[in-house]
Amino acid sequence: MKRISIKAAAIAPIVAVGLSGCIAPDEVTSANGNDSVSAWSDMTTTSPTRAAAPPTPADFVVGVVITEQKCFGSAGCNYRYTINPQYISSKPLPERTTVVYTVTGGEQDQVGNFTIDADGTATFDRETRISGEENANLQATVTQVIPGR
Repeated sequence: MKRISIKAAAIAPIVAVGLSGCIAPDEVTSANGNDSVSAWSDMTTTSPTRAAAPPTPADFVVGVVITEQKCFGSAGCNYRYTINPQYISSKPLPERTTVVYTVTGGEQDQVGNFTIDADGTATFDRETRISGEENANLQATVTQVIPGR
């Protein structure tokens, strides 16, 4: 079995989130030295940053590319296909994620998977075979996303 690695297309940019700290309020002296004012009035507060939610099936689109088609009249056709995975979310990807998908449109549905790294590199089987009627409309639907595997 051959494996291929490609860069999955990132449709939306990945946004980095910075952290900012807070300073405890102290009483400070005003410029003229007479009045005492609270430092609270000069501070901007931010809520703590939470870890990004893991990707979901809606964050991926998997295209099916037919690479070969051999038809045998009323017996139907044999197809070879590969997939074209795309990550379409702005959420950062975990270090490694496994994406499970189902290909429909052939005689029997097929389940496949690919892994994608944090940098968007997808690894999957290069080509797969499926049987179906002539001019079958093969489509892939992401059914499960497993972060960390």
